[in-house]
Amino acid sequence: MIRADLPAAHFGVGIVVVASVVVGLFAGSIAGALVAGFFAALFFVALAVMLLRGIRGMDAGRRAYLFTFGWANWVY
Repeated sequence: MIRADLPAAHFGVGIVVVASVVVGLFAGSIAGALVAGFFAALFFVALAVMLLRGIRGMDAGRRAYLFTFGWANWVY
């Protein structure tokens, strides 16, 4: 089983930021904002699910962060 960890999630945030800037430069600022907004919305949906499951505090935020950006574990 492959598990996401915080360094991989931080790397995922970096990839999203770079991708948002690159898309914003080549396709327009609205498209770049849509890329960033999609991942922000995904994070808040994951956070809401964690809160509905009864996970509170920083643990809920950490789990939502790992869910949203932990995919970068497969990049490197």
